[in-house]
Amino acid sequence: MTTEKIITASAPTDDDGRVYHLRLKRGDVPPYAILPGAPERTALIAAGWDESRELASNREFRSVSGVYNGVPVAAVSTGIGAASSEICLHELHTLGVHTCVRVGTTGCIQPQFDLGDLIIPSACVRKDGTSDTYIEPAYPAAADTTVTMALMQACENLGYRYGVGIGYTTGSFYIGQGRPAAESSYGPSFAERIIPDLQTAGVINIEMEAAGQFVVGRLLGMRMGAIFAVVSNRVTDRWGDAGGEEKASRAASEAVRLLTEGARSGEIGVRLTEKQRIK
Repeated sequence: MTTEKIITASAPTDDDGRVYHLRLKRGDVPPYAILPGAPERTALIAAGWDESRELASNREFRSVSGVYNGVPVAAVSTGIGAASSEICLHELHTLGVHTCVRVGTTGCIQPQFDLGDLIIPSACVRKDGTSDTYIEPAYPAAADTTVTMALMQACENLGYRYGVGIGYTTGSFYIGQGRPAAESSYGPSFAERIIPDLQTAGVINIEMEAAGQFVVGRLLGMRMGAIFAVVSNRVTDRWGDAGGEEKASRAASEAVRLLTEGARSGEIGVRLTEKQRIK
């Protein structure tokens, strides 16, 4: 008689005992992970490491591990939006990851920023949708202070222009970001006010994942931070990478190095001069 292996529905795994979506097991990834949205960005991130190897690829989740300047690091893609990010964070937490840095692209909505600049959110407005299923909307979506300072120091070390401020996370790319739905007759009046109202409040950028990741990660006991490359200037209505994705990827790896070495020595080694900071 054959006995069917029982897999619990509350914490599913594959037939080999790996977490269900990421297809990874304990020991595959170190405690520090970089989280791009796009699967192909894992290769861009790993290209700046001393060594790397692909671990798994399933749906929107692609993972690589390697070494950056002597420090173990992993990159795991989350897909688009906070809902798929939630899955990734839960499974990484199961695997022993305690610190994550999101690397993404964003649209700037303040005039001091332009294409190719980097933005580090200290906190985000919660319009992602996923975080509302976890806790009341008044709960803040705040980045971990230590991770944020490591990202700032990384940009200073590498000579990259960056800004720090409040971001806006939405579960929509079009209407929710104030873009017209040109292919449709539907165009709600409130969408026309999204960007002007955010600008008045001093919000500096719009993207689709960070708030959900900050809330879910914090409630799981993880340290969360993020860095974005500006690819959309909503002030001048221009689009382009201008080298920002590669810079954001390198800065995230450098921040992981600072955090890892700081954990070993007992201090992060932040010596911010803020020469590169956009104010």
